[in-house]
Amino acid sequence: MSTDERIFAFILLITDSADTEVIYQKLKKMEHVKEVFMIYGDYDIIFKVEVKNLAELSAFTMDIRKNFSIKSSSTLITLAQK
Repeated sequence: MSTDERIFAFILLITDSADTEVIYQKLKKMEHVKEVFMIYGDYDIIFKVEVKNLAELSAFTMDIRKNFSIKSSSTLITLAQK
């Protein structure tokens, strides 16, 4: 991976159900968030992020988990994007 390539990841969240809509609205306004969806199933929200490197992804993920009422999260880093 060259230094000019960006990292894309999908983050899945399980939230406190009372806060799902608020978290969704906040995520839509965040710099690194490219797409965000409320979903049915095991998770409540899925969103796509674009960052410069793994350190930035880690910091972003930790910030989300620290500042929102997240019960659980799962981060899926993409291998390729077309």
